[in-house]
Amino acid sequence: MKIIRGILAVCAAALAMAAGAQTAQNYPTQPVKIVVPFPPGGGTDTVSRILLDPLGRKLGHQFVMDYKPGGNTVIGTNAAAHAAPDGYTLLTTLDMSTTILPAVYSKLPFNPQKQLTPVAVLATVPALLVVNPKVPARNLKELIAYDKANPGKLNYGSAVLHGQLFGEALKLATGLQYTYVPYKGSAEAVQALAGGHIDMLFIDIATGLNFIKDGRIRAITITVPKRHPSLPDVQTVGEAGYPGLEMSVWYGLFAPTGTPPAIIEKLHAGLEEVARDPAIQKRLADLGHETSTLTPPQINELIRKDSANWAKAAAAGNIKLD
Repeated sequence: MKIIRGILAVCAAALAMAAGAQTAQNYPTQPVKIVVPFPPGGGTDTVSRILLDPLGRKLGHQFVMDYKPGGNTVIGTNAAAHAAPDGYTLLTTLDMSTTILPAVYSKLPFNPQKQLTPVAVLATVPALLVVNPKVPARNLKELIAYDKANPGKLNYGSAVLHGQLFGEALKLATGLQYTYVPYKGSAEAVQALAGGHIDMLFIDIATGLNFIKDGRIRAITITVPKRHPSLPDVQTVGEAGYPGLEMSVWYGLFAPTGTPPAIIEKLHAGLEEVARDPAIQKRLADLGHETSTLTPPQINELIRKDSANWAKAAAAGNIKLD
């Protein structure tokens, strides 16, 4: 009897795999809804359209944006996490939805690492630690030395959770001390830095680059493993002696867990092909973004690594949003 049950189980699994492969072969047969947990016109919307519009043309059906902003992406991410796992509801969001939210909320209405499956990293966003030119430091070592010689003098701003947590990680790793100043938006924050209202800021390269080129602010370090071609003289945090401060900011495409693996693979392969287009790469580069070749298993590993880093920083700063 046990042998028969085993044979039946194997047959059922084989039939399920065959059905999933057939579903993927015909997928999609209708427009695909993309939940975006931000308002229209923002970075997530822009990056999603750059990659998903051509993917829709390639696959024969549109990817339609469904905006559900609010709650630091909780509202939209929750809707996607509880959607039917059929490939017709997906989520595009910043990495924070899967890596930072569990660190800063004691209770979430979903478990991002259990209820969402990564499809692809749409783009990565190099981030910078920048200072007002009045701060006499040109790299992280000099900034730490200045802080030690002038304890309590520096303040630090950010408009995003990434920046607030990076500041805590910076404190933890280097002993740097500062007064934290929150801002509602990156444009407001970089103007405050350029105007001398704050001393330091965590910001994405796209927002800060023109200010750096004009000399209105100065880049101290970049938080990715390699130097950026737009700022070849700016050290990475690893080169500065703090590889533990490497922290990614990235846009991802996710599916509700349980979506047939063959559909995930088809979407991932299609996006890989779209991202190889030089015109697409240029559009992303013009925004200060880069394409990624990470596979879904590699993205899961990235999520685990980033989650651990952000959780440590949130605990150090006692940052809770509920």
